[in-house]
Amino acid sequence: GLPEFSTAITGLSLGMDLSNCYLDKLGESEAAKLKELRALLPAIVAKSRELSSEAAAIPSGDQTLWGVKIEEQSDASDIVLLKFLRAEELNVAKASDRITQTLVFRADCKIDEISKADLPAQFLGNDFITGLDPEGRPVMISRFGNMDIDAVFSDLEAFVRYRAKIMENAIALLKFEKGSAEDLCQVHDYSGVMSSMYKTEVKQGVSAISKVFSEHYPEFKGKTIFVNFPAVFSKPFQVFAALLPERTRKKFVILGQEDHAALFEMVPPELVPEALGGLFSEPKSKIRSQGRVVLPRARESLDVTAIELPGPSKLLWELRVCTMEVSYEVFFVPANGTEEQVVAKSEPGKPLKAEDGIISGEWSAPSAGTLNFRFRNDAAWFKRRVCVCRADVAE
Repeated sequence: GLPEFSTAITGLSLGMDLSNCYLDKLGESEAAKLKELRALLPAIVAKSRELSSEAAAIPSGDQTLWGVKIEEQSDASDIVLLKFLRAEELNVAKASDRITQTLVFRADCKIDEISKADLPAQFLGNDFITGLDPEGRPVMISRFGNMDIDAVFSDLEAFVRYRAKIMENAIALLKFEKGSAEDLCQVHDYSGVMSSMYKTEVKQGVSAISKVFSEHYPEFKGKTIFVNFPAVFSKPFQVFAALLPERTRKKFVILGQEDHAALFEMVPPELVPEALGGLFSEPKSKIRSQGRVVLPRARESLDVTAIELPGPSKLLWELRVCTMEVSYEVFFVPANGTEEQVVAKSEPGKPLKAEDGIISGEWSAPSAGTLNFRFRNDAAWFKRRVCVCRADVAE
């Protein structure tokens, strides 16, 4: 199968019910295991100092995992310890050993420094950390089709550092608070993936980072969404998925080519990069509102109200179509009932195309009223179009 796909399914707990091993719904036996593991922390830290001179150099009491001081009694440190307990299916001795090894790994590889470092040029432009999904999980999007495979995988150690940095930057958005999200929403885009992804050095790189993530990043896999996934691999995945427990199976979603509507149900359009059909762009838009998804059927015209205004306002707006083309109109309806005003529209015979990406504008509303979008799916005989739009008052 695809190398990066195998990474996504590595290190998952497949069997035991661990639903009571979270701080906000901690079971009695799980609480006892947590207490037992916490009591071992002085020995865990001491062992890491024996094994690593870099770990030994860290001042006493300052050992951290993802910014959390693990020796301090806190909800955050409990959450971290419970991750290791879940990963080892409540085996305290194994969880203890894994924490030791992770402290050594992070100290020796200077992970905290890597997380703040700039990426070398060959690693830029492939990954986006766009914000938090509706469940509070950091959204981490990786696009494999545009990678310069030879440059990205030529140095195994550099590749592992690069993937660790991206992971660290996403984890940094987690709050480590009781009841808040504890894992990530990852989107893997396979559009344009070439046969070069099967090279030996690619497999070696993916194998190395799979080992690092499974050993030293326990329980950070939340939802993994595969978009533009090659049809040839969909069937084998479905067979494999049927063997997984429901808790694990729910973590994976396979989407085919250009299945934007399904993607937006899980990741809001403002968190999906422009190249994948969304509204996330760099530099970042000044619009802070959520994107609206509009689905005009063939030959249908749909209107949506983007924003209501209590009085004269300067407005920002943006919209796009995700596949094929639509005609559009941005218009203002005054609250006093006078005639609507056209703010922007596509020219007759020149519909907005998906490859045009995001189009945007500014406009000053003269009075109270509503700014609206109209999408016309005139050219389609059978298929609906997926359109997204949003507007906001300029600051």
